[in-house]
Amino acid sequence: MQESTAHFIPDEKIREIRETSSIVEVISDYIGLKKVGVNHKGLCPFHNEKTPSFHVNENKRFFHCFGCGTSGDVFAFLMKHDNLSFAEAARLLAKRYGIHLPEKPLNSHDRQRQSERESFFSINESVAQLYHRLLLSDARAAKARDYLSQRGIGAEIIQEHCIGFAPDNWDTVVQYLKSTTFSPALACKIGLIVSKSGGQFYDRFRNRIIFPIWNVSRNIIGFGGRVIGQGEPKYLNSSESVIYNKGQNLYGLQSAGHHIQKEGGAIIVEGYLDVLTLHQAGIKNTVAALGTALTEHQIQLLKRYTADIITVFDADPAGEKAMARSLEPFLHNGISPRVIVLPKGEDPDSFVRSQGGEAFQKKIAGAGFLLDFVIERIIARHDIASPRGQVAVCDEAAVLLGQITDPMERDLYEQKIARRIGVSQAQIRSRGAGLPAQKTGAQTAPAKQESATGPAKNAEVLILKILIAHPDYIMRISEDVFEGFTHPDLKKLGLFITESCRKAGGLDIPHLVESLDGQPLQKLLAEMAFFENPSNDPAKELDDCMRAVRLQKLAGEKKRVGLLLKQAEAARDESASVQYQQQYVQLVEEQKKINKGALHFLQS
Repeated sequence: MQESTAHFIPDEKIREIRETSSIVEVISDYIGLKKVGVNHKGLCPFHNEKTPSFHVNENKRFFHCFGCGTSGDVFAFLMKHDNLSFAEAARLLAKRYGIHLPEKPLNSHDRQRQSERESFFSINESVAQLYHRLLLSDARAAKARDYLSQRGIGAEIIQEHCIGFAPDNWDTVVQYLKSTTFSPALACKIGLIVSKSGGQFYDRFRNRIIFPIWNVSRNIIGFGGRVIGQGEPKYLNSSESVIYNKGQNLYGLQSAGHHIQKEGGAIIVEGYLDVLTLHQAGIKNTVAALGTALTEHQIQLLKRYTADIITVFDADPAGEKAMARSLEPFLHNGISPRVIVLPKGEDPDSFVRSQGGEAFQKKIAGAGFLLDFVIERIIARHDIASPRGQVAVCDEAAVLLGQITDPMERDLYEQKIARRIGVSQAQIRSRGAGLPAQKTGAQTAPAKQESATGPAKNAEVLILKILIAHPDYIMRISEDVFEGFTHPDLKKLGLFITESCRKAGGLDIPHLVESLDGQPLQKLLAEMAFFENPSNDPAKELDDCMRAVRLQKLAGEKKRVGLLLKQAEAARDESASVQYQQQYVQLVEEQKKINKGALHFLQS
C-alpha cells in the first residue's frame, strides 16, 4: 500500500467525511454491536475479553473501550484496526460514502518527490524478489539455505518474510537494474548499491542472507544482511534514506501486527533471527529494533497495537545496563513494560533452539515488570541497612519514578520502595523534587485542602457527566463553579470542556479527547462521554450537585477561618478576631441560604 499525501486533502473535506460517516456502521463491519440505550456495545477488537466493554456513540461520533482504554473517532478506529495513515483512512471513508476528494495540484518539486518515493519502493520490492528467488533456487545460495535450515527456519517463514540471498558478486543487483527500467542512481540514493569513480556502481550486499524491512504501510524501505561464514561486519543494514529511518521502524511488524492485536501484547527482541525463530515457534507477536537502542518513536509505533510490551535481555552486566536504559522511553510514553531475563549468554534464538518454544512461552507467562526488576537491582547495589545506602537508593529510584506519567502508579511505587528499604514515602518524594523532607507536626498556617472523597467527589463527577451529556447547560453556569472542585483532574477537565464549548459553540468529543494533555484525563473524558443519566430532571440534578460542591467548599472555608479565629483569640489580636468572626458569620449565612434552596447555580 502506497503512502498517501495527507496534507493534500482539504480541511473542509475532512469535516464532510467525519460528519457523513456512520461510526456505528463502519465499526459494525468489524465486530458485532448491540444497541444498549443511546450507545452500542460489543467485544473490543483491540484486546481479548469475554464481556463486552467496547462502546460506540453515533451522536458523539466516538468509541471507547472501558477495558483497554482505546478511544477515538471513525478515523482513529480504521487507523488502529487496519494500521492505516490518517490520509488512507480518510480516502477509504470518502470512497465508501461517495465523497469526492479534489486535491490541490502538486508543484513540480512535489511531483518529483512523490515520483521518487514511489520509485524507491518499487526498486526495493523488485530487488527483494530477486534476492528471494536467488535464495530459493540459486546454487550459490546453498550455504545460506543450510544455515537457515540449521537454525530451524522453515519454508513458510522464509516465504512470509521474503528472506533472500545476495551472492558474493560485486554487480548482481547492478546488472539486474540495468535489465529493468529502474535507475541505478535512484537505487544508490537508498543504499542498495554504492557509487564509485567514473559513474560506476557496485552492490552493497554481498554473500549475505537478506532480510527485507517493511514499514507499517507494507512498503519495503530497506534491508538487513547477515554474512555467510567469516566476514565483517557480521550484520550490514541499509543506510538511512528518505524512506528508511532505523529509529522509526520495527523489523517484522508487517507480519506480527495482527498477532499482536490478537494476543493483546508484543515482544521486542534484538535481532532478525530472534524474530524469525520465535515466529517459527508460533510466537508471532514478536518484532525487533533495527540495530539501535529502542527509541520513543518505535515505542509509539508499537503502542498503536498494544500497551502490553515485553522486552528480552540476558542476565550479564551489559544486559542489566541495557534494561535500565530502555526504561526511560517506555515511561515517557506511559508504558510500564514487562521483561524476560534469559540465562547469561543466551538470546531468544539460541534459547528456543535449545529449550523449545514451550519453555519460552513459560518465560512470557512469568515476565515481571521491568521497573520492578531495575529497582531491585538498584537496591541490591547498596547497603539498605545504612542511612547512606538508603539515601543512594532513594536518589537513584527517584530519577526513575520521576519519569512515570501516571501519578497513581508513581505514588504506589513510592510506597513500595519506602516499605522495601525502611524509609517514608515523603523522603523518597523529596529526593525526587530535590528538596529536603518536609517537617511534620502541628501547623499554625491554614491547612492544605484535601481532595474531595465520597459524596463530594461523586457530585463533581456527576456535574461533568451531565454537562457533557447536555452541552447547552454549559452556557448557563458560571466558571467559578469549578473553583469549588477539590479534585484537581476534575477541576481541570471542567474548565477545559467549558472553555472549549463556549469557543466552538458545542462539544466535539473526539477532538477534545485528542486535545487533552495526558492519558488519565483523556481516559476520564472518554468514559464520561458514555454516561446515560436516568434522571427525568437533569437540570435539577445538576443544580443539586453544584449546591453539594459549594457546601463542601464552604465547610472547608469555615474550618480554615475557624482555626484562624482561634489563633487570633489566643494571641489576643482583637482586630484580627473581629475580621475572622465577620468572615465566619458570612460563611454561615451563605450556608443557610443554600440549605434552604434560596440560591440556584444553573442560570435560566
